[in-house]
Amino acid sequence: MNSAPEGGESDFVGIRQEVERELQAYLRWKVDQARDSTIRGVVEMLSAYTLGGGKRIRPVMIILGHDLFSPHDIATVRASISIELSQSYFLIQDDIMDQSETRRGKPSFHMEVWSKVFQKDPGKRRLAESIALVASDLAESYSHEAIFRSGLTQEQSLVADAELTSIFETTGHGQLIDIYSSFTENFTEADLIRLHTLKTARYTVEGPLVMGAKIAGNVSEIQNLENYGYLVGTAFQIQDDILGMFGDESVLGKSVKSDVNEGKKTLLILKAMEQGSESERSFITQCISSGNVSDQDFEKLKSIVESTGSLDYSRELVLKMGSRAKEYLKSVRGDNRVRQTLAWAADYMISRNK
Repeated sequence: MNSAPEGGESDFVGIRQEVERELQAYLRWKVDQARDSTIRGVVEMLSAYTLGGGKRIRPVMIILGHDLFSPHDIATVRASISIELSQSYFLIQDDIMDQSETRRGKPSFHMEVWSKVFQKDPGKRRLAESIALVASDLAESYSHEAIFRSGLTQEQSLVADAELTSIFETTGHGQLIDIYSSFTENFTEADLIRLHTLKTARYTVEGPLVMGAKIAGNVSEIQNLENYGYLVGTAFQIQDDILGMFGDESVLGKSVKSDVNEGKKTLLILKAMEQGSESERSFITQCISSGNVSDQDFEKLKSIVESTGSLDYSRELVLKMGSRAKEYLKSVRGDNRVRQTLAWAADYMISRNK
């Protein structure tokens, strides 16, 4: 780790570089293992997809959760890549469900398969999605294998894998709520926060931190870590939704209209519906139901979100959650340098622009 005495960004970046090296090494090994040319081709695409982007926040959180209570070690770093491998599992399936054609400014995995394997033959798109689903299952199996090959003790490995499996289950619950939200008329802000807590916060911050702490053998500080994680993770998702409508497409790597075209009921949409006039509510419903909102209507929708105070409300909630999270962090009895890095991470995650 970096030698800066105060922790923070330098330590976060240093850990992320360690994660990247171990992830690359593991995926090289998986490609080398694939002797069959067909299987090898899919594993190579999966490797490129996994290494082709991402902030590596989740594995860094596992390592920070461990390092709060135990000295930094390579086995935990190697185990941490499990959750980055699972990220490919979730994203591939998510893009098929949403019929998203891009991810991180590149073709989504099923679109890459459709292009490379089937040369975009219109009759073969379903086959491309089937191959992508199998690739996602491979990524899920890799995530468990990475833990058991990491060098952790048997007890640590079992504890880590049990926590990872629990994270997957909770994320699945959140995904179900997400799908149902698109056709549930009385979907509320409380429902949305529950969705973000289950799907994003548990998977992105809280679960990884707890997993790391349990690897270190600490269970006494779990509650404070959970509170920090749920708050930062939920704020992270709300910020993501803000960027999804008001961000810079060239930075985001995706269309700012994608959430609206997918009919997502973000906090921006829900608060605008709540505060808007009857005609504005009708227009918002029309936009998120269209599946292909025009540029003109999208600009009008953004104006409504701003004029109703929905954008300001969402931004203020993000800041409040971040502030509360750092208060819980102060109560954690662990390494002060790691706590400083987690405090920096909270600010980074809620103020990012991509």
